[in-house]
Amino acid sequence: MYGNRVSKTGKRVSEAKMTSVALTEARGWYAALMDAEFKGRGDREKAVRGRLADKTGVPESYLYRLQYKTREMKDIAGSAYRALMLAYDDMCLRNEEAAAKHRADRHALRKAHATADKRSEKSVGMGEASN
Repeated sequence: MYGNRVSKTGKRVSEAKMTSVALTEARGWYAALMDAEFKGRGDREKAVRGRLADKTGVPESYLYRLQYKTREMKDIAGSAYRALMLAYDDMCLRNEEAAAKHRADRHALRKAHATADKRSEKSVGMGEASN
């Protein structure tokens, strides 16, 4: 009866589809985290995966399997799924906070330049025309 379960809405639900969605999400989060952790030309994939394993608490061998042997996997461990999701959410939050800080700094700088331009126009005599 596997795959013939009926959900509350009356549609047939397959657990295989649900686990493949979780596996796909986890693999996407892992790829994004790897890209963010990569430090440049001399950095090696194994070193990046090791740092990511230390940060997330997911074993490096499991991350390797998630990257290269996903087709052999039928599902993902809940702890690994949750750890990758939380690490990805944290990365996104830090990125958004940095962007907001950069935006605020940029607006403050524009405001400072605008007030400085107004002062220089008045001191040079470019403001109002006098007769």
